Amino acid sequence: MKKSILIVLLAFVFATYVFATDKGAKELDVKVGYILDNNVKLYLDSGTDSGSTNRGCILGTDFYYYVASDFALGLGINYIFDSKANYGYSDKYGFTNVYFAIKPKMNLDSDILDYFYFIGQIGYGFFRFSPDNDYIMEDRSTENGLYWALGIGLEIEKNFILEIIHSFNYGYVNANNYRSDMRYSELSINIGYKFSL
Repeated sequence: MKKSILIVLLAFVFATYVFATDKGAKELDVKVGYILDNNVKLYLDSGTDSGSTNRGCILGTDFYYYVASDFALGLGINYIFDSKANYGYSDKYGFTNVYFAIKPKMNLDSDILDYFYFIGQIGYGFFRFSPDNDYIMEDRSTENGLYWALGIGLEIEKNFILEIIHSFNYGYVNANNYRSDMRYSELSINIGYKFSL
């Protein structure tokens, strides 16, 4: 019993020491994005239907904490502005995503480019849907779903960031006693500014 208590105490002290020595920098970034390409796919009882929407914009912010000098964990939120479908109906789609993020990065030997990094995000997407007025949707509702994304980025001149991200949102549309699964994917480019905290 005494050995078990001693082992637990030593593990606690060691973990506290490791946490204290590995505690790194904190940063906050603010960014604006433009959607380069996107796709909406609806899974219906009769099959699948797909198309795209007009190009739109994204606003986002991330908070990162560096658990090591080259690896950060973070939390973020982004707002994908509503955009109109161009596949025959004028439905509008939009999302607000909250997510957990990881950011491993590599130092670059350059006077302008400081770091190259990868981005991984996973979280929850709040789905906004406005149907075309040309058809009637009774008892319409939506359900939110999973959000995830992968991307790459550059840190430029210490504070500026440039990112390319491929993201996916999942949700459901309930209308006229039917439930349709929906997947929205997009490729976007982000520019932003990073604040060291």
